[in-house]
Amino acid sequence: MIDQGFWKNRKVLITGHTGFKGSWLACYLNYLGSEVYGLSDSEIISENYERIDKKKTFQSEYNLDISDNSNKLTKVFNQDFDFVFHLAAQGVVSTAKIKPLETLVTNIIGTFNVMNLVNENEKINGLVISTTDKVYSDTANSNLEESSLGGKEFYSSSKASTEHIISAFINTISRKNLNIGVVRSGNVLGGGDGGKDRIVTDIINSLKNNEDIYLRNPESIRPWQYILDSLNGYLMTGEYCVKNNQNEIFNLGSSENNEKKVMDLTENILKNWNSDKNIEIKQKQNLFYESEFLRIDSKKANNILGWQPLFDLEMISTAIVDWYKSDSDEITIDQIDEFHKISS
Repeated sequence: MIDQGFWKNRKVLITGHTGFKGSWLACYLNYLGSEVYGLSDSEIISENYERIDKKKTFQSEYNLDISDNSNKLTKVFNQDFDFVFHLAAQGVVSTAKIKPLETLVTNIIGTFNVMNLVNENEKINGLVISTTDKVYSDTANSNLEESSLGGKEFYSSSKASTEHIISAFINTISRKNLNIGVVRSGNVLGGGDGGKDRIVTDIINSLKNNEDIYLRNPESIRPWQYILDSLNGYLMTGEYCVKNNQNEIFNLGSSENNEKKVMDLTENILKNWNSDKNIEIKQKQNLFYESEFLRIDSKKANNILGWQPLFDLEMISTAIVDWYKSDSDEITIDQIDEFHKISS
């Protein structure tokens, strides 16, 4: 359970605040009473970010590139923040194939820059860094946090490399009163993603246009996870690390019941959409490498944080459809309020 008092009035900077996870996290922190600041290069704009009330959500927003260690970036991090969530990344597998160098620079150098700037600001005592379940060398295993890291394409390799940099930073440079949490999430779903080559975006765009849905890997199995289940774990990680003056890594996976095929997710969303058109689900050629099976073990987060996912695939699909069918600018806050009541 989140300690709302921990986050109330806390000054929090989110890198990647215009993205899917970042914009939802900003709304969640605002809901909990934090003062929220955002930093992004604005190349990735999620549908959720476009919909939310930005003046109400953010105290200030900064349009900067984390891989460019400029004076402007330093000035932002020199402010009196209490906590930083680092979510900024090049997170699209297909883009990593086309732009490998940009992916490596953003994800590795960018993360190092963020850690270094946070480390130099003595007022900041907590940093949570988002990586991925794809960092493991054998993604088909139910990987524990200590399982070996790897990467079979540039995105996963960049994230695994970043984790080695984080470890080296903690062991050599990081000050003792800076508490760093690393979170490896499963496949996160929710309303307002809008990212390129993202499963929910592709499905919803097809449904809105009354077109057949084309899937790259309909039989692939993923640890599906609701956006607010995931962010609940991010917040719990931050609290735990600061309260216990520790650096920790946590897997945030799905329950076994949510380890379903891409086809299962698609059929659930299609059923909830309740279209009056005869929309079919078809397979298309996949032009880049993707793992057939992803699984991570969340027992550590269960035991230490008390974290566990609350939404099953049916609930996730319903929440996604409700978000996209709503005309309200408050739908994100309404879903946060509903989730917070369930989780409290």
